[in-house]
Amino acid sequence: MPLRRFVLSSALVLSASACTGNIGGADETPESAAAPARVRRLTREEFNKSASAVLGSSVDVAQGFAAEDTILGFSTHERLQVTSLLADQIDTAAVTLAEEGRSRLSDLYACPSGRSQDDCAKAFIQKVGQRAFRRPVTAEEESDLLALFNAGKQGGTMATGAELVLQALFSSASFLYRTELGPTTGRKGQVVELTPYEVASELSFMVTGGPPDDTLLAAAQAGTLSSPDEREKQTRRLLQTADARLKLRQFFIEWLGLNGLNKVNKNNQVYPDYSVEFRDSMVRERNAFIDSIVKDHAGSVKELLSANYSYVDETLANYYGGLSRTGVDDEGMGRVTLPPERLGILTQAGVMSTYAHFDSSSPIKRGKFVLTRLLCRTVPPPPANVSTIPPALSEDSTTRERFAAHTSNPACAGCHKTIDPMGFGMEDFDGLGQHRTEENGHPVDASGGVVAPDGTITAPFTGGAQLARQLATNDELANCVPLQFVRYAMGRDEHASDAELLAAMRTGAYRTDELKVTEALVSLVRSASFTQRRLPTR
Repeated sequence: MPLRRFVLSSALVLSASACTGNIGGADETPESAAAPARVRRLTREEFNKSASAVLGSSVDVAQGFAAEDTILGFSTHERLQVTSLLADQIDTAAVTLAEEGRSRLSDLYACPSGRSQDDCAKAFIQKVGQRAFRRPVTAEEESDLLALFNAGKQGGTMATGAELVLQALFSSASFLYRTELGPTTGRKGQVVELTPYEVASELSFMVTGGPPDDTLLAAAQAGTLSSPDEREKQTRRLLQTADARLKLRQFFIEWLGLNGLNKVNKNNQVYPDYSVEFRDSMVRERNAFIDSIVKDHAGSVKELLSANYSYVDETLANYYGGLSRTGVDDEGMGRVTLPPERLGILTQAGVMSTYAHFDSSSPIKRGKFVLTRLLCRTVPPPPANVSTIPPALSEDSTTRERFAAHTSNPACAGCHKTIDPMGFGMEDFDGLGQHRTEENGHPVDASGGVVAPDGTITAPFTGGAQLARQLATNDELANCVPLQFVRYAMGRDEHASDAELLAAMRTGAYRTDELKVTEALVSLVRSASFTQRRLPTR
C-alpha cells in the first residue's frame, strides 16, 4: 500500500527543494545572520532509534537499508537522499514495524468499556504520533490518521486499525525527516527561531543520536528550551546516558577516520601477525579506549592523544611487547600501561594500520591524516599527470627512502614539504602498527616535525609518541576539534554565521579543561546559531 506520502506535511512539501538551504534570489537579511533552514533525512541509526522510541523496545530494521556515504568524513551530513531503492526499503520496514507495533502497543489502542472507539483511536494516534513525529500531531494529521484507523478497522478490529496507522507513521516524511524550519508564519528570507519541538529534536539527535525523550518533550511543551541555561541543563542530563556515550564514540571514530578499521586487510607475507582475529582485536581496542576517554574524561582530546595506557585483549598485549593487563573483563579486555614508544590513540595498531598500505607503511597517508583530520587543513589532490602509485617495495631501502625519492618530483614538492615531515615522523611503526627501529636491516629514521601553515617546522619530533605529545598541546589542533564537531553534530560544513559559535566553543571550559568535547558541545547548544535559521528566499 503506497503510504509514503500519507502524512507529508505542507511545511515539508514547501521546503523539499530547499532541504539544504538557500535556493536562489536575494536575501532580506545578510547571509551571515544564520545558517539556512533545512530538512534532514534520518540516518539508518537514527531511523532505528526513532522506531525504537515509537515501539518502546529496540529494533534494528534499518541496518539493511541502502549504504550511506560520508561528507567531510562524517555520516551525519545533511545531503542524505531517498532513492527509489531506499523508498521501497522504507515501505517494507514500515510494514514490518507496524506488525510488531500491533502486538507491542496493544495496551495503547485497547478500548475499555464506557469509551467510544473513536476516542480510543484518537488517544492512540496522539500518543504514538508524538513519538513518531517528535512533536504533537496537528488537528489535520489526527483527522487523516483517524480516517485511516477506521478504514483499517472495517471488517477487522482495533488492532488492524492501529496497524494501518503505524504503517502510515513509519512511512511518512514527518517521521523520516527532521525539520529546521521554524514557525509556519516565517517570511521568505527571514531569520527565525526553531520551534520548541525542533530545538528538542536538534538537541537530542546531536547528543544521543535519537529522538527526544519524555523529559525533553515536556521542556519543549513548557517553552523553556528558548533559555540557553535550560538547553545546557538538558544537554548535561543526556550526556550521562549510554546513548550519548555511543554518540560521542562515533564522533571520535569518524573524526579520526577509523570507521573502516573493521575492513582493513594486510598482506600476510609481509605481516604474518595479521588475521581477521587480529583485526577484531584492533577494533576492540579502539572502542574500549575511546569509551574510557568519553566516560572517565568527558571526551578530553588531550587525554585521547597523551594517555600512557590503553585497553587491549591478550593478542594486542603480546603484540605491544608482552604487556601485563589489569581489570580484565568478561570479554578479555584489560588496561595496560603503554611502553614509551606508544602514547594515546595515535600510536595504536588500528590507527597505524588504517593509514598504511596493504603491504607497507604510508608516510603520505599518515601525514595527510594529521593535516586534514587533526589540523583541519586542506590538502589539494595531486596533479593529474603525477602517478599516485606507491613506490615498489625494496629490500635494499627503507620506506622513508623510497617515498622521499618518489615525492621529489617538483610538481609534488609544494604539498609534500608539508605532508612528509608529519608522515616520516611516524615511520617507527610499520604498516600493521608494530614498533620498529630497523627496516630491511637499515636503521629507521623517524625524525619529523609539525609544519605550521606558513611552511616552517615549529615542533621537531622523533616518532609517533613524540608527535602525539606535541599535538596534545597544539593550538591549531585545539581549534580544529570544535570545527570537526560542528560538522559532525550539525551535519554541515561551517557557515559564516558560525564565527561567534566557534569562538565560544574554542574558549571557555573546553580550552581550560583538557579540551573536553562535552564542554564544546555545551557551548554549541547555548549559542544562537543552534536555534536560528534563515528561511529560503522563495
